[in-house]
Amino acid sequence: MKTVYALFATVLATAASAYTVLDATSFSTETQTGKWLVKYYSPTCPWSKRFAPVWEKVYTDLQDQLAPKDVFFGEVDCKAYRALCDTADIDGYPTVVFYDEGVNKGEVPGGQTYEVLANFAQGL
Repeated sequence: MKTVYALFATVLATAASAYTVLDATSFSTETQTGKWLVKYYSPTCPWSKRFAPVWEKVYTDLQDQLAPKDVFFGEVDCKAYRALCDTADIDGYPTVVFYDEGVNKGEVPGGQTYEVLANFAQGL
């Protein structure tokens, strides 16, 4: 019974998430198509925790505008998927990286504020 509740909680958390949670299996498949803004974070990092509402608001405000342009949002938990973060040369949290058709185009400069992220995303 506990397993059923845990599974249900995971499904609800995924459904409530407004963006794609990327893992070692899905990362390369998902990011191969379109433009992606990927947040790399650590769930225990205070800076990542402070940034989470900003990230959510950018996505929520822009999702309808950006979806037709094939611009997507994803996130990688660096505690769970350290190898993905190492491959992307992530050296601090949170970090937002822009991918175009699977190619890492680098960090979004100053990408930890609503204004910078929203302007960057709208410019894609």
